[in-house]
This record gives sequence, C-alpha cells and structure tokens, in this order.
Amino acid sequence: MIEVSRFYREVRLFATTEPSYSSARQVVRTFPTERYDLSLVARRVYGDPTETLAIMAAAGLPNVDAELIEQNLVLPSIEHLRYLSRSVA
Repeated sequence: MIEVSRFYREVRLFATTEPSYSSARQVVRTFPTERYDLSLVARRVYGDPTETLAIMAAAGLPNVDAELIEQNLVLPSIEHLRYLSRSVA
C-alpha cells in the first residue's frame, strides 16, 4: 500500500511541476465519455487500461470513482511512467 501512495504522490508531483519543454511529459485532453471510466484514458494514452492510478493521480482525483472533468492532463510518457513505477517499488 505504501508503494501505491508513493506512486500516486510521484505522478501528482510530476503532473504539477514538470516543465512544458520536458520530453518526459505529454499533454492529453480528456473527453466527456471518459468522465466515469479512467481506464478509457489509460488505454488511449498508454495502451493499458490498468494504468488508471496514473490518470487518477495526474488529475488529482481522490479515488477511482471521482468524476474526471474534461481537461488537459499532464501525464508522464510511457518510459517515464515505467521509471516512476520502478523507482517507488
């Protein structure tokens, strides 16, 4: 459980502080159809619907059932996401 909370914190920190010129960063627009299903965003961005925790953290949502409003999300690239996963484990 500690690793999950550390991962959430690291992705949230990344989403709020990573400079716009960083190659480890991507900006993704969420859609109204993804409002209550974070796995749709994870599948579209990472090709893996199980990466919902990264989406939840980047959006600052308290839980997976919270509403994801239509917005631009700053997310780590797939390579940087894997790095974050390894570094907190």
